[in-house]
Amino acid sequence: MPSLDRRAIDAVELMDDPDCDPGKLASTYANFRFVNAVVSGWRGMYRRDIRPALSSTRESTLLDVGCGGGDVARSLARWAARDGLRLNITAVDPDARAHAYATGLPPLPGLRFRRALSSDLVDEGHRFDFVVSNHVLHHLTGEQLGGLLADSERLAARRVLHADIERSRFGYLGFGLGTWPFFRRSFIRDDGLTSIRRSFTARELRAAVPPGWQVTREHPSRLVLRWEARTAAVSDASVPAEADAGGHGHGHGHGRERERTWEAAANNPLGSGPRMREVIVVGGGPVGILLAGLLAVRGVDVEVLEQRAEPSLRSRAIGIHPPSLRALEQLGVAEEVLDRAVRIRGGVVRSDGRTLGRLAFSATTDRMQSVISLPQSETEAVLRARLAELAPGRLRGGITVTGVSDRGDRVAVETVADGMPSGETLEARYVVAADGARSLVRDLLGIRCTARTGGETYLMSDYPDTGEYLGEAVLYFERDGVVESFPLPGGRRRWVAMTPTLLTDATSGDLAALIRARTGTQLPPTTAAASAFPVQQRLATSLVAGRVVLVGDAGHQISPIGGQGMNLGWLDALQLAPALERALREPDAATSVLRDYDRRRRRSARMAARQAGFNMAMGGPVEGLRLRARNGLVRTLAVPPASAVLARAFTMRWL
Repeated sequence: MPSLDRRAIDAVELMDDPDCDPGKLASTYANFRFVNAVVSGWRGMYRRDIRPALSSTRESTLLDVGCGGGDVARSLARWAARDGLRLNITAVDPDARAHAYATGLPPLPGLRFRRALSSDLVDEGHRFDFVVSNHVLHHLTGEQLGGLLADSERLAARRVLHADIERSRFGYLGFGLGTWPFFRRSFIRDDGLTSIRRSFTARELRAAVPPGWQVTREHPSRLVLRWEARTAAVSDASVPAEADAGGHGHGHGHGRERERTWEAAANNPLGSGPRMREVIVVGGGPVGILLAGLLAVRGVDVEVLEQRAEPSLRSRAIGIHPPSLRALEQLGVAEEVLDRAVRIRGGVVRSDGRTLGRLAFSATTDRMQSVISLPQSETEAVLRARLAELAPGRLRGGITVTGVSDRGDRVAVETVADGMPSGETLEARYVVAADGARSLVRDLLGIRCTARTGGETYLMSDYPDTGEYLGEAVLYFERDGVVESFPLPGGRRRWVAMTPTLLTDATSGDLAALIRARTGTQLPPTTAAASAFPVQQRLATSLVAGRVVLVGDAGHQISPIGGQGMNLGWLDALQLAPALERALREPDAATSVLRDYDRRRRRSARMAARQAGFNMAMGGPVEGLRLRARNGLVRTLAVPPASAVLARAFTMRWL
């Protein structure tokens, strides 16, 4: 096992030798498609980052830089064709051997290969909707990396995706073991291990790229470097024609471009009346702000209307699960949130003074796979600051929405500002209701909710941490009802207890006494107030009504026990942002993509509700034979293989 503390930038791959075995080189190019299918993750990136922007009627363009034998470009071309979408791909590589191999394969419609550098295409004035590369970054020096990123910004009208492997012990060992029995007549195994040694870590790559570029970590041991154009451009550029060996294209393909800039989108296209936005988000909580940020990253003209004049300082939601960290990473704030938060390594289940079992939430050191705890007020502060960077002045506080009217091609939003005698009418192509469980927008639309409540009530407060269970969540399954505790930053801990009735007048001292009686745990004094809450579970009959979309608690309210509510809303936003982007750009596809959003997110909400119901049922008051049966079930679930499934469910990885 070599040292992986630093990049082995002087290590040379065997296939880079001009005199390498041509038979092994051809075998290497031929087998890349199998390796990349396992380790590169392009299928997921196509579905998430490329397919939502494609059209069945308008041609989109994509450039694959450093395409090698062309396996990634060929896969993208086949996937787009299978989905009935028009995608024209140009794949370039300066290596004559790679170019000869790629052009020797059976041709695919809409795919052309060139022997060229990205700088050649910049000089020729080409533009593409997408610029991508696979396993190119680790070949580059710092200066070369800067050149590629600068070229990519000039070439991309919409989005850049540079994917590479991450340098890690897990990646090195996994690739070494996984390829050991295979690819003996190729350079894949030796060069793959060398590539890992040459590769970046996420932290190194973040430090190396200029502002505006986002590094996301994806498994297994992959990094994706993303860049979004500040304008949402729709390119009519033709694809560069096949070039000679010198790499000069015969067709320049400048074309015309129709661009929606921030300023242009802010104007009413009808020339009069209320000012127009592309999207108005009603509600400036964590879900609404995250969605607005994800839209702003995509160049969508978005505005947030929040009834509160000032952010709430209440702690409320604290748990952030790994799928949500992906959303925060896309927004570029995951690292800051992780730095502020405390990591929850696992959970302990106790009853009658005995430990029934333990769950490990993550065995990896990858911070993006962590379960973390951070008070909602601090999370909101990070999200607000990021939105202010992406879309200055677009979060408006003290604005109450009083009416919503879908007018076919746009939505009119009636508002009243605090302290103003008269209201203002705003218009947008789409409106998103992120205004919480008591959503006024949902009520105005007449969307009904199916409700489920078992009458469960809880009491919670924050106390200094006693240090007994550092970094662990603790569940006490006791006769009179469950008691839960979770670590917080700053040496604090959140305690929650099921109560027989809603104790609205209870104090933190009352909660501490209840916890002592049930568990024997003596809590330190606290200045934090206690908060009583009942469990309410609701699911809207539809998340879409014309041009108005529900997100987060406005569409589904889940029991807070288990920390699913805010996370589920964030995952709504993660899917809704690309759906709205496509709906704006491709009106004919709007109904289909929003229907898909509605179907997927309602299904996820039903799954989350079932899990929440299981959590509450397990924590209810029991005694005698039922208590022993429950504790026996807990012991069974806390050992492999059931423990792995349970940990996956509790950390929301199934979503």
